[in-house]
Amino acid sequence: MDFVPVLRAVAFGTLVLGSGCSPLEPSGPQAFTGVVETLNGQPVAGALVRLQGTSTSTVTGADGRYGLPVQLDGAATHITAWKEGYYIGGAPLASSNESYLIQLKALPTGDNPEYRWLPARTSTRSVASDETGKPCETCHHGEALPLVREWESSAHARAATNPFFLAFFNGGSRDVPLLPRIGYRLDFPGSAGNCANCHVPALALRRPYDADPNVATGVEREGVLCDLCHKVRQVEVDLAGGRAGVLSLAFTRPAQGEQMFFGPYDDVYPGPDSLHPLYKDSRYCAGCHHGLFWGVPAYSEFAEWQASAYAEKGIHCQDCHMRPDGKTSQFAVASEGGIVRRPETIPSHKFPGRDDLALMRSGIEAESNALIQGDRLRVQVRLRNTGAGHHVPTGSPMRNMVLLVEARDASGRLLEQVDGERIPQWAGEGPEEFGNYAGLPGKGYAKILSTPVAYPADPRLGDGRAPIYPAPHWRRFVVESDDRIPAGGEDATAYIFRMGPEVNTAHVRIQLLHRRTFRIWFEAEAKFDGDLTLFERNQSLQR
Repeated sequence: MDFVPVLRAVAFGTLVLGSGCSPLEPSGPQAFTGVVETLNGQPVAGALVRLQGTSTSTVTGADGRYGLPVQLDGAATHITAWKEGYYIGGAPLASSNESYLIQLKALPTGDNPEYRWLPARTSTRSVASDETGKPCETCHHGEALPLVREWESSAHARAATNPFFLAFFNGGSRDVPLLPRIGYRLDFPGSAGNCANCHVPALALRRPYDADPNVATGVEREGVLCDLCHKVRQVEVDLAGGRAGVLSLAFTRPAQGEQMFFGPYDDVYPGPDSLHPLYKDSRYCAGCHHGLFWGVPAYSEFAEWQASAYAEKGIHCQDCHMRPDGKTSQFAVASEGGIVRRPETIPSHKFPGRDDLALMRSGIEAESNALIQGDRLRVQVRLRNTGAGHHVPTGSPMRNMVLLVEARDASGRLLEQVDGERIPQWAGEGPEEFGNYAGLPGKGYAKILSTPVAYPADPRLGDGRAPIYPAPHWRRFVVESDDRIPAGGEDATAYIFRMGPEVNTAHVRIQLLHRRTFRIWFEAEAKFDGDLTLFERNQSLQR
């Protein structure tokens, strides 16, 4: 396994330990002592030994021996040990006067492609999953153990069945009324593409390069499923494109009758678990959050993070998108080896993103100011990306933001804009009440793609070509423009409106909306919902 050579602190605020560290000497007359060895009795040097659930830890010497001070600062029931390439081992505590032998079992050295994924819930079992293994809810259930429920509420769990995703893949639906020419299968009717690589990874592994999301069954419909995530051994960031999503991941799937899980803890025992530092590293997310199509970056969140100050400071994706809730103190039931832990060490599995309004608003700091100067009303707006470790907006290239700047007189009539930017065409042309804001005072923020070549249209339309602007990222494209706000960056705009001599009062309304797709891809009077209001301010001024 390609672990980093020096482990940073994992889960408990542990001292950073490197290969040159010596064992921690006991600090008092009483100590937990013992030896860590392999199953065949060979001493294991450099193993990390911990009083389970606490910050009390050390590493073994060349002879596999260790000594831990007796500091029962928690409800520890075991002494545990772990080293790269091994399952976590442990021994139940009895008294400090005993010597504890801990044996470490080696992890599987290969991958078993015949392995059947465990479902999160018993109800999703199928022939595509392991009928003998325990569903995730067996160990992670109950009001105090919300991990499965959190995951079920996330976009990861809905990745394979999200109506919005399927509408774009197939070409519209009753609930997502896209223009009749927009849809991956309309452009490429003979191909399943690589959408499933991220959205339906279990299916994509089973049918590489031929995974149609519509045929997913059983556990495959769980999208980015728990068992698959916890068997990732390595991520190779695909800089050239062609192996997006699950095809850029290497797994350690055990042989029939065996089990193993990677995670961020070094003391999960008993159980078939092992620590992997990757699980607290942004690189883990890069498989699906870094993608080049046609050799051009489409999904660029990971690269945006790498270029930001967050990467320099060691702030990773998980620090925001798996932030502990501060309340959960167990991640597994006691009967399955779960212990009480500090809430700040248990990552949430909600994976908040666009559906979390509080998180979205925390990323952008906005301010506005309006001033009357003679017969002109000047409005200034400044947006700062102060809370996101990537561009805003980011993710799918269809994500965009619209800044609306509206000025009216006391009777509600719009004031004439005489200078400043106007919202671009892709924000929708048509009745304003349906969310069409093109041409109004304001600005749009998006990565705009355009196609240098035409594509065959849906043959039902009768014509041979169907241009789409902005271009969807499944077509051959170039990046025409990108005015998104990078991490730590800002954007300032000014708008000037005419105030005639009869106008003494001006009412200014500023709104910043986040949209998950381009309004222009829908019929002008079609239902278009889902706008998130990230910022709104109303201001009244007297001449």
